[in-house]
Amino acid sequence: MTQWLVDTFIWTGALIALVLVLRRPVARHFGPQVAYALWALPLLRLLLPPLVLPASMAPAQNFSGAAMAADMPVAAMPISAASLEAAPGSAFDWTLLLAALWLGGAFLLLGWRYAQYQAMRADLLSDARPVGEAGRVRLVETPAVRAPVAFGVFDKVVALPPGFMAQPDRAARDLAIAHELAHHRGHDLLANIAAQPLLALHWFNPLAWAGWRAMRRDQEAACDARVIAGCDRDERVTYARVIAGYATGRPMGLAAPMAGPLKGEKSIIHRLRTLTMADVSAARRKWGLGAIAGSALLALPLTASITYAQPEAPEAPIAPDAPEAPAAPEAPQVTRRVVIVEGTDGSAKSDADLHEQARRDLEEADREVAQAMADTRRAMADNSAAMADHREALADQRRALAESRRAIAQARADLPRIEQACEGDQTVTERVDADGRKVIVMCQRNVRVSASNGLREAQRAIRSAPGIPESERREILRDLQEQIEELEREELSFAVPPVAPVAVPAAVAPVAYPVRSVRVRVKAPRVPAAPDAPAAPAAPAAPQAMPVAIWLSGGTVVFGTVAS
Repeated sequence: MTQWLVDTFIWTGALIALVLVLRRPVARHFGPQVAYALWALPLLRLLLPPLVLPASMAPAQNFSGAAMAADMPVAAMPISAASLEAAPGSAFDWTLLLAALWLGGAFLLLGWRYAQYQAMRADLLSDARPVGEAGRVRLVETPAVRAPVAFGVFDKVVALPPGFMAQPDRAARDLAIAHELAHHRGHDLLANIAAQPLLALHWFNPLAWAGWRAMRRDQEAACDARVIAGCDRDERVTYARVIAGYATGRPMGLAAPMAGPLKGEKSIIHRLRTLTMADVSAARRKWGLGAIAGSALLALPLTASITYAQPEAPEAPIAPDAPEAPAAPEAPQVTRRVVIVEGTDGSAKSDADLHEQARRDLEEADREVAQAMADTRRAMADNSAAMADHREALADQRRALAESRRAIAQARADLPRIEQACEGDQTVTERVDADGRKVIVMCQRNVRVSASNGLREAQRAIRSAPGIPESERREILRDLQEQIEELEREELSFAVPPVAPVAVPAAVAPVAYPVRSVRVRVKAPRVPAAPDAPAAPAAPAAPQAMPVAIWLSGGTVVFGTVAS
């Protein structure tokens, strides 16, 4: 374990120094996002476990000194009492003390950073007022900040100064909020927390603290590049003005403030300078990220701590043969007593036969019990399957009932509403109410007037229609007159408008008259049977033309003849 910590400390420190040297040339040629990705190399090396190789690959060790000491006789190695008293003091391991101080400082730093972050989070949320949400990110206004700040890994929050959402410069406001949301989308807060174990391992190393500050600058520059990607020149000028406007603010530890993680003119100048590096092509940026990934796959395994498996223990020597056991003494004579039981049938059975019979009976009983248990389990399984089918059938019935209810409700909602009212001379009118439902308005008075007019038209047509026997003509006219009088009795307050006579051709061809839609009962005349021909069998009833008046829905009366 100690060897792995030392190797990890050395290699992560070397990688931090390498990134500090390469970050600016990489940002200049491949963009700030690729430069920020370089900091993944020391983090990946921190997570690299030791490699355990087989014992056969271990280098050969020189045991000549140990062999010589083993071959020396005991008399040639004098041991004094003074040397025995000095031995415990000389065996003190200073490396254990240094390792304890090292790890103790690392844990203290981690605890202090965690407490600092929790105190900052509580301070920012104590007087916070929610002003909105962006996906899973909460937007709050708090007097504890003077510039927008993003914090939180699981509960993601963007803290804004008081009145920030109401400021008149909407473009600057939206760009500042987009910057903080880009921190959350890029998982920058998670990267800050993941870097804390590496910083704790190097708690006494100034190079690591310089790398932490450089990583935060590169993080902000990469976030700026993500925000202004695709923006025009005016929007970039506004964004640079926003960065310069929030140049001051208190340190926020593991948060990501709009003003940047570090104070000072140098940090702001670095961010403004990197705004001009955001125009790197996507192809070049992919080449840079591919080079970093290839280096991580090829070079990082070469820095892993190597240990070797313990060699297999030598085979134990073969144990000598055990001495022969002495001969066993002769067994004493055993007298066996046999009991003979005589049955009622005169047969004789020994006790051994009785025991065998009892054993067979017990085995038979066990088989019967096992069979009964198996039958019971099968019956229970059948009942369970039947219950499952019953439950499924009930569920299907419930679903069908629910669908039927929904269909009935939909049909009721689609049915038009019928109202009775008179609007001018219209018999039936349609309209749509405020709820979007169709309403049909019917005027009973106009319906009766239209029906009466239609019946009078039918009377005139039948009076002038040729080919109708006079008795049948009178019966049809009497029925029509009864219908007219019945309509007049139901409604006495309306006046029948005059109707011009309609001429019907000699051949009663179908003629259509526009009339409102009503229903009229018309009795068909009885057709007399044809007289029997002399000296001939009875002829079938001759078909005769029957005048019929049919009133169709849609406002049309059709007169014609029908063969009966």
